[in-house]
Amino acid sequence: MLRLDEDCEVDETYVNAGLKGKNRRNGKGRKRGGTHRRGRGTYRTDRPPIFTVVGRKTRTTIYRMERRADARSVRRVIRSYIARGNTIYTDDYRSYRGLYGYGHRSVAHSEGVYACGDVHINGCESRNLCFDIFMLPRRGVAKDHLDLYAASATVWARLYVLEPWKALGSIESMLFDYQPKKL
Repeated sequence: MLRLDEDCEVDETYVNAGLKGKNRRNGKGRKRGGTHRRGRGTYRTDRPPIFTVVGRKTRTTIYRMERRADARSVRRVIRSYIARGNTIYTDDYRSYRGLYGYGHRSVAHSEGVYACGDVHINGCESRNLCFDIFMLPRRGVAKDHLDLYAASATVWARLYVLEPWKALGSIESMLFDYQPKKL
């Protein structure tokens, strides 16, 4: 499994992903609009979060889908991909509080502050845009398969960071380490 032993940035983005390819309205046709609700999305509301982890030195990017963006999911993502003892840079979302075993620095987006010296998550924000660009040609996805899209976007992002011969070895190890989620 890919594990980063460096200071990392962590952020989340929300993807509109419904039941593409399934008859969810019992023959009533397609419902247009009205799917964007206020607040943060969840798997149940068809806007699951995609967590983005970016290494500060190597620029290694990892995308991971979770069912919701609560503190338990945040801890699961961070413990899975970042070695203890490293500093984590996040925004001021309350789920990022209480990350024991890690240094934690945050920037207050709610107050209009996006960078304060070396405390920023601009790398994650740009990688979230890269994920949106990766998803654009797919023209919507089923939320049941969004974790596979996140894994393939991780491979796609790794190809641009590594040298070609290292990228091939990385893809091979990532494919053998991948385990689909039970939803």
